[in-house]
Amino acid sequence: TGEGGPISSLVSNTITLGTGADTDIAVTFDANSNDGVITWKEDEDYFEFSDDILLATTEKVQFRDTAIHISSSTDGQLDLVADTEIQLAATTIDMNGNVDVSGTIVGASTISAGTAFVPDASDGAALGTSSLEFSDLFLADAAVINLGADQDTTLTHVADTGILLNSTRQLQFGDSGTYIHQSADGVLDLVSATRSS
Repeated sequence: TGEGGPISSLVSNTITLGTGADTDIAVTFDANSNDGVITWKEDEDYFEFSDDILLATTEKVQFRDTAIHISSSTDGQLDLVADTEIQLAATTIDMNGNVDVSGTIVGASTISAGTAFVPDASDGAALGTSSLEFSDLFLADAAVINLGADQDTTLTHVADTGILLNSTRQLQFGDSGTYIHQSADGVLDLVSATRSS
């Protein structure tokens, strides 16, 4: 009662819904346990979906042309594709997984780390290059510079005093034959292969 007869097909290439009134237009899919609704928001000028949208297999949601789209090229993977740039504009971008970057990371501001910056392997990366040098280095009070794969040589900042070279390690000049070091507690040695001046 109150419903028209079933429509199995609409034989038309152009279908218009609505009466031209200043109101939203809703299309309801009336099923048994769950209904679906697509609403044209007349004042806002967009469609509103009341339910999820599932794209089967590798179909795409395209923007402007076929070069910009969102899709899933394989199971478990979401692809955001653009022929020029993908811009993420938000106050905070929260990434809860590993980030695999094959290109260059360009930072226009400060990069903050919660724990450490590390290379992908021991001795696997340099800090700067011969043509792209960093400027100043700022370390906190009591900071330690560890040198060597087993950190056998360290330089430690002694607050308001200076720098401490550990154990009997040497500060060498030119080669290993000329150096300054502490050979024993309280003993400072200035050693030269030829002479001191």
